[in-house]
Amino acid sequence: MLRVAKACVAVAGLSIALLGLLSGVLYFVLPLVYGKGGTDPLQISIVGMAFLVLGLGLGLPLSWQGLSSLLGRPSRPFRPRPKRRNSAVGLLLALFVLSVVVGQIILVTDFLAPLVFPLFYVLGAALPALIVMAFVGRRLSSAAVPVRWREIVLQTGSGAFLAIFLAFGLEAIFSLFILFAALLIVALTPNGMAWLQELTANLQDPLWIADSVNLSQVLLSPPIAIALVLIFVVIAPLGEELFKPLGVALMSYRRPGTAQAFLWGVAGGAGFAIAEGLFNSAIALEGWSVVVLLRVGSTLMHCLGSGLMGLGWHYLLRTRRPWHILGTYAASVGLHVLWNVGAIGMAAVSLGAMASGADEASLALSGLGVLVLGAYLILLALFMAFAIYYLTGRGWEEQWIEDGGWRMENGG
Repeated sequence: MLRVAKACVAVAGLSIALLGLLSGVLYFVLPLVYGKGGTDPLQISIVGMAFLVLGLGLGLPLSWQGLSSLLGRPSRPFRPRPKRRNSAVGLLLALFVLSVVVGQIILVTDFLAPLVFPLFYVLGAALPALIVMAFVGRRLSSAAVPVRWREIVLQTGSGAFLAIFLAFGLEAIFSLFILFAALLIVALTPNGMAWLQELTANLQDPLWIADSVNLSQVLLSPPIAIALVLIFVVIAPLGEELFKPLGVALMSYRRPGTAQAFLWGVAGGAGFAIAEGLFNSAIALEGWSVVVLLRVGSTLMHCLGSGLMGLGWHYLLRTRRPWHILGTYAASVGLHVLWNVGAIGMAAVSLGAMASGADEASLALSGLGVLVLGAYLILLALFMAFAIYYLTGRGWEEQWIEDGGWRMENGG
């Protein structure tokens, strides 16, 4: 059975790589074909590059690790500590800062943006997750945690593909249900049908949709706003925190220790953050650098939440009691909710400013609200970074010895 699973990983990874390669052709072809039409070549090239990098960047390693495991080839330890003085974390951090600065300059100057910018876009979306993984791996390498590159690749691939597919599928189903219920309630209220008919007619008018004020007013209308809050503050955290550490559960037969389970969970959250960031960051290219910096906090949230769930799975296997995993699930969902509340609040304040037009008082209040919510998100991101730092330095050596005895007792 285990050999069949390894073969499936190899085939699935190769299939993902081929699909990514085919989708990546968009990066080279469609901007040339539609450059003079109504389609934005920059958006097309970004999406094409995202598919290319995600497919080849994770699909090929998945296929290689599955094949190597099937052939009995050992995997190297995951210890991102280069022989030179410069650490992997420092190098990745410097590359991230450089990518954001240069990418924003390319956007502002529009210097061959469809051909050049996608590279910096991909780096800005993927590097924060790689930095977190490298940092956690380096911190835990001193505790002699026997984590292999194969495990990291499998966990990252699980978060990027399996968790994304399951979480977004669940969110899509519940989102349709919530929107349908909201529109049904509106239709049953006085003048509700008239409002829906007017909205339907407006959405069919391209000129009306192109006006940001009109869209802001629709998104801030009570039924739509309530539905969006339920989707992003309730449904998304519950589903995503459930599926991100799924790779830890699938590999639980390996009897991971405490530090090992945490690193596996972090890798799953990093894969999820990379896949999400590659596509979500293209929504608002006007303020791309701001979006990328917000994605740093979002990446910390995904990695920490999934790492906590990894610990929950470890203690569930060890004690056979559900309290730990229920507690870590509640903690990870709580962090997700707190982050989404701040991010959605910033979006709502910005939309409110656009809907109010040129009212100076409203613009001033909106600016103050954005500053307050921005400070809140920064503090939350710093707290999550400290939590990762604390969890990766709390006596893992002693814990690893204890876990080793536990695995020997359970045949691991």
